[in-house]
Amino acid sequence: MADSIWGAGRQGPNPCTDSHAQVRTAFDSQSTYVLPVEGKTDAFISMADRWCPANPMNGQCSWLPIRFEGDQPAIRWLDSWLSIFD
Repeated sequence: MADSIWGAGRQGPNPCTDSHAQVRTAFDSQSTYVLPVEGKTDAFISMADRWCPANPMNGQCSWLPIRFEGDQPAIRWLDSWLSIFD
């Protein structure tokens, strides 16, 4: 994080705030994009990818909703969540 594009960067807290075993590794993925949910205020989806070096064609994606706890983003593992933005 940085207060300005020209400012010094600093590491923020891990947004993956779950007891899930893979929280340390962002659920075995790396962030690719944050997608705003059309027609919703402060609603976003974390889009991430999973590399599979032994078989690159077997790479997968992880999409999870981003919620906010205070001013901090929070990403938790959910097996099903499409209705979360209703």
